[in-house]
Amino acid sequence: MKTKLVTFGLFFVVCMSLHSQIHIENASKRTDSITKNVESSPTDGRISLRLAGNGSFVTILIGFIPEGTVNFDDGYDGSFINDGQAIEFYSFLGAMRLSIQALPELTNVDMQVPLGYELTSDGDYTISIDAEFLDPNFDIILEDSHQNVFTDLRQTGYTFSGITGETHDRFFLNLVYRNTLSLDEFTEASQAIHAYFSGNYLKLHTKRTDISKVTVYTTIGKQLLTSDFAQKIMLPNLSNGVYIVRFTTTSGTQITQKIKKQTI
Repeated sequence: MKTKLVTFGLFFVVCMSLHSQIHIENASKRTDSITKNVESSPTDGRISLRLAGNGSFVTILIGFIPEGTVNFDDGYDGSFINDGQAIEFYSFLGAMRLSIQALPELTNVDMQVPLGYELTSDGDYTISIDAEFLDPNFDIILEDSHQNVFTDLRQTGYTFSGITGETHDRFFLNLVYRNTLSLDEFTEASQAIHAYFSGNYLKLHTKRTDISKVTVYTTIGKQLLTSDFAQKIMLPNLSNGVYIVRFTTTSGTQITQKIKKQTI
């Protein structure tokens, strides 16, 4: 009979397929190491995420510890094992799927962790925080790249319509340092300003005469540029992707648009 190693609180839980008895074992070296470092450092910690729906759930663990790196950390990282359960959930390290991922300690830099899942049936599913011990100066933002929705997971879980199969490009866990753009500042785009990327330039067309400043952010709120308003603003070496452009008027009103850069 197959077994699957998943995280539950501070323990590994071995889930026997299907509907068999669940045995809680002693905490392994990986989880114990992450837990000890959570208790000793004020700027890093552990977060456990839960994906639930259709009567099932699974959790994954991400820890930010001194021993963690952006590479595979033997003795700390735990590889994902697919045994055909109704819900599979994992984080990514490159192309590698992990049930437990150790990363470097959090500093005052934003962090993004790609997430993936596999479902055996269509339905409504929810991603939420199972437990977390992270620096409160970081917001925990779940990004749904398919719907362009950003959710503060400390405030609420995120429910979405899932379809059968694997999805690897939809969700990203963003840890956003508080001195960057807050989630509340994402506003509806204004049709009065036409903005687009052309080569190394951001080009702007509008009949408005009250735009005084232009600021460009990543989708997790990191500021890339601030400039006086101009019809053409240079942004060299900007990678393809989605960006937030915020316009500030002379009266202080802010207008925000989401713009995609795609160089063919």
